[in-house]
Amino acid sequence: MVDVRLEPMTEEQFGPWRADAEAHFTQSVTRSGVPAETAAAEAAETYATLLPDGSGTAGHHFWYACDGDRRVGFLWLKLTGTTAFVYNIAVEQDQRRRGYGRAIMEAGERWSRAHGAATIGLHVFAHNHGARSLYEQLGYVETGRRMSKRL
Repeated sequence: MVDVRLEPMTEEQFGPWRADAEAHFTQSVTRSGVPAETAAAEAAETYATLLPDGSGTAGHHFWYACDGDRRVGFLWLKLTGTTAFVYNIAVEQDQRRRGYGRAIMEAGERWSRAHGAATIGLHVFAHNHGARSLYEQLGYVETGRRMSKRL
């Protein structure tokens, strides 16, 4: 079993991370059937709305996950009262399938519990079967479903 250490992102790290994360979100929205141009606009609006003050937006926390001195992924979550919400998690491409996704989620859960959270939630795209499987293994249950149809 692997374990990770969550290292808070610096302001210098946040800018490039946000650009990459927003681009990845655009790709995920596109894979969900939204035209690329519309997906890019949706991603930009989503990030602007969620993070009006960038890394200083109240309640939001950003970490790089490290195994020793190696960065293996990142985690973004928000804590509001007794509820935590995972906005984004990723494992570096060359570190996948080694247990780091589980380790990052568990580290986020421990942090959330230690800071007063009683529940934790997340959103996962339907096409992301690997993430969905991991979350189910960790005990997350589906609480809603958004559906669409191409016309």
